[in-house]
Amino acid sequence: MLCLLDGAQALRQYTWKSRTEVRKEGEVKNTKLFMSRYAADGTQVQILLEEDSARLPKFGLRGMIARKKKEEAANLIQALQQLAKSYGELPPAKMQQFMSKATVRLEQNRSQPMLRLEATDVLQANDSMIIWLDASTRKQRRIEINSSYDANPVRIVSEFKDLPAGPTYMARSVVDYPREEVTLTVENFDYQHDTQSVTTEGRLQ
Repeated sequence: MLCLLDGAQALRQYTWKSRTEVRKEGEVKNTKLFMSRYAADGTQVQILLEEDSARLPKFGLRGMIARKKKEEAANLIQALQQLAKSYGELPPAKMQQFMSKATVRLEQNRSQPMLRLEATDVLQANDSMIIWLDASTRKQRRIEINSSYDANPVRIVSEFKDLPAGPTYMARSVVDYPREEVTLTVENFDYQHDTQSVTTEGRLQ
């Protein structure tokens, strides 16, 4: 079976930094920098290090409208993040279903030959997911998802890299929601092997 989640368990032995950027109509509205790691139960823990947000009016009617729009935007971003996470953490049964019906094609018109796996109706009716794997190592290199939120199109593109002598990780993910002209970008970097927090079973404490 192809290893689509190679290194997922090994990543629990690392800490890293995550940067999120929210753009609205092409303008940066918010950036956050987190220190990230996995807890013992496998959930991801994030500690906010820095945040930079666009200034909003504080008083009067303009201030009320600005706060309401900010709250609505925050709810939308949270929903888009949850949608992306649902595809990134497909249940084993759904992943097996994807693998069983995916069309597979070898793409050799690249610097590195890739296996392209594509299937529809993965989590929603009429959605699609394409996974590109290194043809020789079977490691993930790119995932493209076309889905929907609130009956409007959402496009998710994630790119993967390998740590030196280590596992594969998601280096960059971009979620586009054209309906509201919102783009959410997440970048993961500066991975450090956290030997102090790993038991002999390889789990974070």
